[in-house]
Amino acid sequence: MKTIEAVLVKRQDRYDLYGTNGAKIASSAKNPFGKLSKQNCDEIFGVVDVERLANETFTETNPSLKEYEEGLHIGFKEGFNKAMELNKDKLFTVEDMRQAYDDGMNNTDADGCAIDDPDKDFLDTLRWIQQPTEIEVTFNPDEKYSNGCLILKKK
Repeated sequence: MKTIEAVLVKRQDRYDLYGTNGAKIASSAKNPFGKLSKQNCDEIFGVVDVERLANETFTETNPSLKEYEEGLHIGFKEGFNKAMELNKDKLFTVEDMRQAYDDGMNNTDADGCAIDDPDKDFLDTLRWIQQPTEIEVTFNPDEKYSNGCLILKKK
């Protein structure tokens, strides 16, 4: 089985896959390159399709629910549990928490009240919590989904 290493780049409106030599291999946008599955790329980057998740959770829980409020109650609990499961590997260090606390404290006025409109400098200090835009992946060029998209795996 031939495995290729590559870098998956998240753009504003698409995903692009680049080889180690920097050449574009595939994209989720319509193009002459290979095809990428947006859903597969979203999963690699940890993007959750909330609408799909809510539908799956609700129908898997009890497809015959008649009471709207009972459905909301069950859906909320199932959604919360699913969110906890999806975030179990996302850890923050003690230093991350200290930094978040310090950043929050620096965003108050003389009386200790939160400032409603933080300035750009403060927002720039929060860059450390942004999601990555590039992730190393592997794929087998012969292995594809039924729709012709490459199957990527996080390295």
